[in-house]
Amino acid sequence: MIACLLGLGPTAGCDFFQELESLPEAGESGEAGEAGESGETGTPLDFGAGEACTVLDDVCPDQDTLHACDAATGELLSYSCATMCAQSEMLNFTCTPTADFSHGCWCAQPGQIKIDTCVQLEACLVDCGEGPGSACAFECFKRTDAQTVRLLGTLYHCADQACDPICASSPADCGICLLNARAGLFGDCGVEREVCNADQGDEPSWP
Repeated sequence: MIACLLGLGPTAGCDFFQELESLPEAGESGEAGEAGESGETGTPLDFGAGEACTVLDDVCPDQDTLHACDAATGELLSYSCATMCAQSEMLNFTCTPTADFSHGCWCAQPGQIKIDTCVQLEACLVDCGEGPGSACAFECFKRTDAQTVRLLGTLYHCADQACDPICASSPADCGICLLNARAGLFGDCGVEREVCNADQGDEPSWP
C-alpha cells in the first residue's frame, strides 16, 4: 500500500515512508499494537455496512493523520503518523499523497541544530525532487530542526489538500497546482506560506 519498503536504512530513503503492511493491527502485540489499543493507529473507521473501500478513499484529514484502505479486508483504517514515524525514531513531516493516489506518512530525521530555515528547507527539497524516498531529501531534513520540519510540513499538507481533487482527476496538472498552492496563490494556504517565509535562522543577524 505504501510505496517504500522498510529496512533498507535512511540513506536509501525507505524509512521516510512507513509501510502499513509491516504494522500490527490494532490490539495485536508489539509497539504498534499497543498504540492501536489506545486509538492512535489502526483504528477502524465507519465506512458503511458492507461497503469496501478503495485506494481513492485514502486521505490525510490533517498533517498527522492517515486514513488508509486495507486492500486485504476492504476496511478503512485511521493511523497516527506521529506514532508510525516514532517506530523508526523519526518525526512526522506530513501526511501526503503518493504517485498512485494512495496516501502515506512522510517521516523525517531533523538535525540537532538549525542551519536551514523553512524556506531553505523547501528549496532543498525542490532541488532533490521532493520525493519521500530520496536520500537527498533525507540530507535536507538533517540541516534543520524539528520545529522547521513541522512548519514546512504544515504548508505541504495545506497544498496537498487543496490539490487532491485536481491531482486525482488530472495528474498532468498536479505539479503546477502544488507549486501554486505552496506559493500561497491557490487553496487558501496564504497563512502557512507567510509563517514559513517568516521563519528565521539561529545565526545572529548583523547590521
